[in-house]
Amino acid sequence: MAPSARGVLPTASISIVLIALFVAAGFFTHGYVLTAATTSERLYTVRNDAARALKLQLDEETGIRGYAATRDRSFLDPYRAAARGRLESAFSRLGSDLATSRLAAAEPALADARATSARWNREVAAPTIAHPSQGAHRVEKRGKELMDDFRRDLDSIDGLLERRESLVSEELRAAIDRITVLVIVAGIVSSIVALLYARQQVRAAERIAAGERQAEAERRERALLQGAYEAEKHIADSLQTAFSQRPLPSLETLRFSASYVPATEETRLGGDWYDVLALHGDRVLFTIGDVTGHGIDAAVTMNRARQSFVSAALLDVDPGSVLARVNADMVAREDRLVTAVAGVADPATYEFVYAIAGHPPPVLAEPGRPPRFLECGSLPLGGIPEAQYSTRRLQSMPGATLVLYTDGAVEHSRDVIAGEALLLEAVEHAAEHPEVEAAAWIHREIFQGRSVGDDVAILTIGFSAEPTLGLVVSADSGRARLSGRVAPAGSDGTGDKAGPRGFALPRGLAS
Repeated sequence: MAPSARGVLPTASISIVLIALFVAAGFFTHGYVLTAATTSERLYTVRNDAARALKLQLDEETGIRGYAATRDRSFLDPYRAAARGRLESAFSRLGSDLATSRLAAAEPALADARATSARWNREVAAPTIAHPSQGAHRVEKRGKELMDDFRRDLDSIDGLLERRESLVSEELRAAIDRITVLVIVAGIVSSIVALLYARQQVRAAERIAAGERQAEAERRERALLQGAYEAEKHIADSLQTAFSQRPLPSLETLRFSASYVPATEETRLGGDWYDVLALHGDRVLFTIGDVTGHGIDAAVTMNRARQSFVSAALLDVDPGSVLARVNADMVAREDRLVTAVAGVADPATYEFVYAIAGHPPPVLAEPGRPPRFLECGSLPLGGIPEAQYSTRRLQSMPGATLVLYTDGAVEHSRDVIAGEALLLEAVEHAAEHPEVEAAAWIHREIFQGRSVGDDVAILTIGFSAEPTLGLVVSADSGRARLSGRVAPAGSDGTGDKAGPRGFALPRGLAS
């Protein structure tokens, strides 16, 4: 930036601020003057209303006195024709103007004047008109007392008007004084600005040179950061391709859906995963897990854990045993902590067998029942070498769906309870639309209008809604029983116990 520009910009900014202050002061003064003028006009109207009320009351008194002295009924014409009506109208107008002028303090005096006028009419005017010769002296004395009270009430209102006018004048003078001070301060600030501008021009060349050196250093730093980012992104893309999720199996008796969104769109590399591996007899082994942290290190740990699950399942697909073997491998490698769920889904018996290692509980959605969380527990993988994991069995029914997810699905806000309630609601809505991809539906409903702050993986395993041949399921009790012929143990040549349709159940899952 040129030296002149560096000097002009601050000066111009301060000048604009000063101009804005002057304009604001002008509007401020104009507002006060306008308010004062409006208030004065209202007070003038109130004073006229009070004077008119007093004049009408005096006209009434003069007419009654004239009639009492002369017995000439022509003195009563103004009183009878319009005096009382005009006086009541004057009182109403005076009350309205007092309210508009915010003179609530004068309302008691007006009310008293109104009442005094009514008493005068009742105690003086009416008796005089009816019996002009009876008690004339007493009535005249009472009339004087009431008129004195009436004048005092109106004098009280006039005193309040004077005080309000004095207050408005004082506020206007104070506003003018503040504007004067503002003008003086603005002049001083303008002088200071001029001095600063001169000093700034002297140092302009030094600032420009320092700025150019800093800009060059920042350019080099940005180039280094960009290179590092490109290198990390290339690594991340390569790892993401290498660690990509395996395709889900295609089975007639089971339906699957999955969704995965990493926490960082820049690298698109996270530590969550899911897997579904086909086993003998249409059964599947499913896993879902979450590695602590994000980025390349988390992705590497995630890939190791996935491979460990596959290796452990080759020995025994019992979920608790699988988790124990994977935990031992991770402790030996000193990997990051991992939470996970491992399980087996058997469409022949509509049974889920699962074990949990510090992971959020799965959700089970069954036809005719609201979704519910299953039991959870135990420690994450990679923490304690001898950790044990319990295998849980769950008898379900046709059309049931098991929903597994990572903690990003419920911890998108500080209220985990609200997050869990939102998850259950999304699962219930997805169950009402069996034709949609359940995992994508659940993710969209949870994060609609919300940002994704953590990796989020969702996996659903659902039994076919058509009952399996040879299996009777009670929707009331949630229990199943086999019917028909069951092949004898070892009939498949493996030595394992045979299940429905004659397929073998591996060791640890035979019932």
